Amino acid sequence: MVGDTNTVLVADDDPTVVAQVRSWLDDRYRVETATTGDELLSLVGDADAVLVDRDLRTASGTVVAAEIERRATAQTMAILSNDERGAAVHTTAGGSLEKPIERAALLETVDRLLRHARYDDLLDECLTLAAERGTLESRDDFEPDEEYETLQRRLEEVFTALDELVATFDGDDFRAEFATCELGTPTEPHRASERP
Repeated sequence: MVGDTNTVLVADDDPTVVAQVRSWLDDRYRVETATTGDELLSLVGDADAVLVDRDLRTASGTVVAAEIERRATAQTMAILSNDERGAAVHTTAGGSLEKPIERAALLETVDRLLRHARYDDLLDECLTLAAERGTLESRDDFEPDEEYETLQRRLEEVFTALDELVATFDGDDFRAEFATCELGTPTEPHRASERP
């Protein structure tokens, strides 16, 4: 992410669609655009959310949306399509928008994608901090020191941020984040801060 401003990447081979979407997002986000698949793939690593035309391809014929899915970043991607069934083949995409795109639906979808991106970032940080804490605690001569206390405080801040973010999730957010989980007997939800 670029400072406090999220980057949204918009890719469609129709410059009119790109311009319209950009005009609706420009005052809220940093917006990057692409009209070819190769251009999109060169920019996707720096984007927090991606809006991509379902049929956009690279020069070699690769379907760009499928390539983004393959890279395991699909939860922050929405498919733009000409019909309501257009995103059906992209089962892990974080959302879809039917053309012509409506402004309210666009803003809601981008907000959802950015919540997914924020969740993923916080989860990654949480795992890194927990691993660092475990490394410190596993030392034979371990004694809590300033480094450990600072790490512990940051971990608690991340837990709090995760709890606050998850509190904003609806059913679609949970389905998107946990789409690959095996579902079993329902359990009582836990707060992130209650984890060991």
